[in-house]
Amino acid sequence: MAKKKIIETFDLLLKDLLNNNVLFGGTVVVFGGDFKQTLPVVRNGKKKDFIHESLLYYDIWPRLEKLQLSENMRAKTDPVFCEYLMRIGNGKEPLSSENKIEIPNSFIVPYTTEHESLNVLFEITFPNMHDFFCDASSMTSRVILTKDDFVDEINDMLIGKFPKEDKTFVAIDEICESNDQSQYEDFLHSLNPAGLPPYRLTLKENCPIILLRNLNPCEGLCNGTRLTCCDFKTHVISAKIVSGDFKNTHVFIPRIPLMSSQTLFCYDYKYSTRSNIRFCWNIFTRTSVFTWSTLCCIVESKSFQLCQVINSTPKPR
Repeated sequence: MAKKKIIETFDLLLKDLLNNNVLFGGTVVVFGGDFKQTLPVVRNGKKKDFIHESLLYYDIWPRLEKLQLSENMRAKTDPVFCEYLMRIGNGKEPLSSENKIEIPNSFIVPYTTEHESLNVLFEITFPNMHDFFCDASSMTSRVILTKDDFVDEINDMLIGKFPKEDKTFVAIDEICESNDQSQYEDFLHSLNPAGLPPYRLTLKENCPIILLRNLNPCEGLCNGTRLTCCDFKTHVISAKIVSGDFKNTHVFIPRIPLMSSQTLFCYDYKYSTRSNIRFCWNIFTRTSVFTWSTLCCIVESKSFQLCQVINSTPKPR
């Protein structure tokens, strides 16, 4: 969901281009979204900050025409599940004695040990791994949703179950101040800032990946594009797009310089050579939702917010 400042800037831009003071310069603009989904992300913000960044708190909201969608087309074949989602979204689902919404047992993989429970979850999400090896559509329509700090661990476990030999890409990290490079190089290797590929990226042929930056939007290489790996070279990855208008297009993804937007421990740093992708067996909780046929969530603690579970469910269209 876009922040209100982005929409405000877009409004000012159209007014300037069209030389008038009419809302959006008199151009018809269509917004699509669901306020029951995850709100705009504000770094280090609190609940009130997320709410105030939404379009509801922009002064143009009363001037917009609202059209509501009420039928969940993607889950139409499961009316019980649809009703459950609507009760949660409307705040009508009964609460437990701890003032929490309980998830039905039919949705839950019981916890025994971490290893056993994760193996059961993997088998449910990706049954017959060797069969998925040749079926890109089935492989990329399934995903595991987890918190950011658990993503790489789950990816490492899943890539080990995948057939074929692996190929590891190792990055070269650099501090903007070259005089401090030797002092902090090992420390930089241990960091994996949000939005950047990991320092050590292990891939296999036909494994699913997701693009993290806009490389060439005209050719379908955008942030969030899903692909499968075809071949690996030292400085380039051969891959095939598996969804959208450019489905089945063969592309090459180079290792490129990437600058982090985060400042850690008072040092700005960049990644001089990293593959602009991430393994896509599982995704972060704040990732925008695609259309998934099978989606599982790993809930590690009570702090895992219910809105994150709702965000993973099918939306009306």
